[in-house]
Amino acid sequence: MKRIFCFLLLFSTLKVSAAVYVVHNTEESSVRSLTFQLSKLLSASTAIIPVRQSVFVQNISALQQDDMIVAIGDESLRQTCSVASKGAVVSVFIGKEEYLNIQPQCSIPSSAVFSGAPLEKRLSLLQAVWFDPKPLTVLYSDNLLIDQQGMQEQAALYGFTFRFLQTEVDRLSVLKAVNYILEDSKMMFSLVDSKLYENGIAQDILKLLFHKQNVMVGPSFGFVRAGSLFAIYSDTETKLDALAARINGWQEEGTLLEAVYPDKLRVSFNPYLIKSHGIVLPSAAYLKDQYGLCSETACN
Repeated sequence: MKRIFCFLLLFSTLKVSAAVYVVHNTEESSVRSLTFQLSKLLSASTAIIPVRQSVFVQNISALQQDDMIVAIGDESLRQTCSVASKGAVVSVFIGKEEYLNIQPQCSIPSSAVFSGAPLEKRLSLLQAVWFDPKPLTVLYSDNLLIDQQGMQEQAALYGFTFRFLQTEVDRLSVLKAVNYILEDSKMMFSLVDSKLYENGIAQDILKLLFHKQNVMVGPSFGFVRAGSLFAIYSDTETKLDALAARINGWQEEGTLLEAVYPDKLRVSFNPYLIKSHGIVLPSAAYLKDQYGLCSETACN
């Protein structure tokens, strides 16, 4: 690791163009793959340097004013914002509400490519397949900044109401909260919440919902495979396209594009739950034309 430190510091001194630091706390193989894919979208002169959170924090003095930091996940963004005073940061694999909770801590320009999908798009599709009038429950941790009034106003446009409940993130507290909210709700409407759904808690929630014959609208494809009704999301390639646009804009013009959801979104349904709840799905063509969504069975 010390040899890596020396290489990073030496490289930052000798580099001709600005560097892109990919700050992470994940498996090295995953980050290498991500870095390789990203490199194909940037100019050949751009140096992309994957670095663990702890390494980045300890060597923050190497950062230059025109450098770009790519923060992988909410914790990497939080660490970056707590120490960086130069450059700019773009976070990926993060939810909108996670980003909004952390972003005020940043003293450098910041942006993000959000995971999941815009609220209005999820509600619009839900309106077409779900007719239960009971409230949609949003369970969340203190890792999110929730605009309850704004969400309620959007929900009303599609004939829904939300019920919000904040919980501690230990397993017992979460499952107690889920049991409580099931008293007057048949559906959980989940947001991207890294703290809430880590350490297998997502699977525990979905098992409980299944036994209670309740369902969840999930934030990702993984949730559909684990037992949520459906999810709208973007794939890694689409996220990286949006990320590259923000890096290129920063390098070429010194401006940082706003945080966004990627414009190419996919939708996946859980076939067992669709059948058991008697839901008739829109066709792949209708999903594309009406909602701008690529059905998982018809994506290129």
